Parts: sequence; C-alpha cells; structure tokens
Amino acid sequence: MGVTVNQLEVLLAVAERGSFTAAAVALGITQSAASRAVATLERHLGVPLLTRGIGGARLTARGRQVAEHARAALDQVRAIEALSRPEPAQRLRIGAGASASSHLVPAAVTRLAEDWPASDVLTVQGDDDELAGWLADATIDLAVTSTPIDSGDHYARTEITDDFLAALPGRHPLAQLAPVPLADLLAAGVADPGGTCGPNLAAGFAAHGLSWQPAHLVRDVETVLAMVRAGITAGILPALSVAATPAGVALLPLDPPLHRTLHVHHAPADELAGRLAAFLAHTEPASSRFAAARTQRRVSS
Repeated sequence: MGVTVNQLEVLLAVAERGSFTAAAVALGITQSAASRAVATLERHLGVPLLTRGIGGARLTARGRQVAEHARAALDQVRAIEALSRPEPAQRLRIGAGASASSHLVPAAVTRLAEDWPASDVLTVQGDDDELAGWLADATIDLAVTSTPIDSGDHYARTEITDDFLAALPGRHPLAQLAPVPLADLLAAGVADPGGTCGPNLAAGFAAHGLSWQPAHLVRDVETVLAMVRAGITAGILPALSVAATPAGVALLPLDPPLHRTLHVHHAPADELAGRLAAFLAHTEPASSRFAAARTQRRVSS
C-alpha cells in the first residue's frame, strides 16, 4: 500500500507538536495509532523521518523534505474535498425606491441568480433618505436611489439613465403620435407619479420653457397606469418602472426626450453587490423595450 493521507496528517501533527501524544490528542486517535502510522510511512519510504528521544520527536533532514511535500499534498486534498461541498450562500441586501423595485431591481436579481445560484437576495423598499441611512449602518449592501448619496469615496457608484415615457389611454388622440410633444401632453392633463419624479419633470419641462403643472399627483406608478387605463388622465412614467405595455395603455417617447438618473451605491469590496450593479447598469434600455410601441403605436386591448 502506498502513502496515505492519514500518514501524512500524523507526520505533520507530530512535527508541529513535538510528540506523538500531543499529535494523537489533536487528531483524535490513540498514541499507538499515531506511532504505527509514522512507522508504516517510514518503512514504505525506507528512511527515518523522525528522531525520537527524551526531548520529543523531531523531523530528520529527509523528514523535513517529506513534510514540505505533505503540506502541499494535503492542501490539494482539501481543495478537492471542497469541490463536493455546496457553495455557501452569499447574502445580498438591496434597498431601492418604489419605481426601481417594480422592474429594474427584480430583472437584475433574476440575472444574478442565473450566474450566481448561491446568492441569497433580500430586497427592501424605502425613500432616498431611508436608503442612505440603511446603507450607512450596513442594514443593506446596495442602494438604488434617485439622488446621489454624498459619501466621499466610501461607496462605489454607478449611474443609470432612465427615460420618461408618456402613458396614454389607448384611444386617446395623442396615442397616435410618437414621440408625444410635451406641450400637448401637458394640455391633455397629466398625472405625476410622485416621489422624486416630480422635481425631475419640473426641471425637464422648465429647460424647454414649460411649466410642470400636473392635473393629478399620485404616489406610485401602478396607480398612474390604472388611472390612464380607465381614461381618467394621461401620465408620465420612468421607463424602468414598467415591465411591459399594459393592456389599454400606450407608452410612447416624449418630444423632446426627458430622463432621470438613478444611482447605485455599494461598498467597493463587495463582489456580489458589484456584480448586481453591473447587471443594473446593463438593463435593457427603454428604447429597446418599447420599440414596438414607438414604431407601431401599439395599443393593447
């Protein structure tokens, strides 16, 4: 029989502890079993590996050479054994605002799960101030905010451009246009989806000489879509908050185009958060996802 893992483990344990007794205790075997393992190894190799005396056991010159190879061999054995163990789950805690939580974050998490099956993802929703606080006290690992978090160089930051789209009832005259003029949309009566979209839209309209005066102010994208589908109002929505064109609603680009910027923050050393940030940054743009709505003025019914 050739050299065994057990023999190498005993040899190294004796060399590190200086006695068979201490080595046996560390390995959970009897002293006689430890002595037999080393003796068998020495017979197989044909050379003494340890000197034994009142002062304990010490490696011989050849023993030191064998011990060096034994350490490398045992490292390889442990690496092989590790391959059969399930990869420990890596937890990633994500915080995002309402609109990013509806489509952008779930789509990126799905991609992350495909590439990193051992990931364990938890998503929480909050406003920008809450997200900044949670990130600062390590309650979350990654935050998607509509305003940048002022943290110096403490966080890595990725920026995502999110187009605003006109949301119109399917039979509305403006639904036949692509893109939809800002002034015409405003005159038709429009709903503000709430959050930080209002200030973004106000700045965007002002840049084109228009005053942002929504007819309705609501708190979330789903409510705007429900009102549009019912024919109550038109709306303006961030594209990344909508997964697909809902039935009875037309989603169309604006003329001139308006957009907002989302900010993804995470610790630079967090590999899993960095991977998700990359997926978020490469989310399919609205220009692709709603191409059919533009070119065909598609209206689901």
